[in-house]
Amino acid sequence: MRFFKIFTPIVIAIFLIIFDYKFAYLNILRQSVATLISPIYMVVSLPKKLYTWINEQGSSKEQLLNNNRSLTNELLKLKVKLQHTDALALENKKLNALLESSYTLQQANFTIARTESISRSRLKKQIIINKGSNNNLKIGQVALGANGVLGQITQTTPTTASILIASDPTQYIPIKSVRNGIQGISQGLAENKHQLLVQFIEPESDIKIGDIFVTNSLGSKFPNGYPVGRVVQAEQRKNESFMHITLEPMQQIHDLEFVIILDDL
Repeated sequence: MRFFKIFTPIVIAIFLIIFDYKFAYLNILRQSVATLISPIYMVVSLPKKLYTWINEQGSSKEQLLNNNRSLTNELLKLKVKLQHTDALALENKKLNALLESSYTLQQANFTIARTESISRSRLKKQIIINKGSNNNLKIGQVALGANGVLGQITQTTPTTASILIASDPTQYIPIKSVRNGIQGISQGLAENKHQLLVQFIEPESDIKIGDIFVTNSLGSKFPNGYPVGRVVQAEQRKNESFMHITLEPMQQIHDLEFVIILDDL
């Protein structure tokens, strides 16, 4: 009797499995039962799903924060690299402009230096460069920019040098007109303007606005033919023995970064 009680459910189960497999009559019943108990499955599985969702949200947020930090760091690195690349490109452009200047270097030996500081007070106009006696620089050497004469070295240390620029009131440069060869001497003006005054040109001389004056090697340390300035004012004033001529320097200094120092001839 006990064996019959155990064996009967097994036989019935096997019969139902075979019957359902062969004829699929229980599909409707099984679908109905699954529909009825689906809310139970949902309620039972809800804690697990909620735990998984919360865990995923925390992981996703942490992952997003980590990704954001990583991307921010990469962006900063790229910006630094880009700035460095831009700086190198600008430096290369300025060096090219210096070497491919509006004039032709008359000697092959020269030194390129970078400006450290620029002083433009009313009575003292000079530039400090990052090379000095350790680089064989000496007092009296001529300094050029990309567009023309800058000045002369007046002081050196082992690592730096001071250049007295052309517009300093104590700087005198023998010059001559490119157009007709008229000679004079330029002197910087004792004012904040970056201009030069031309001295010792006879009255009624043929000087016009826009004329270019270049260095005159006669009796000076300046080599011949380097651009100095362009005439912006030319007039004969009363009670003055010479013409009043003002030059705008060919080489401006507001954005000057590199200079050429000519070796002694």
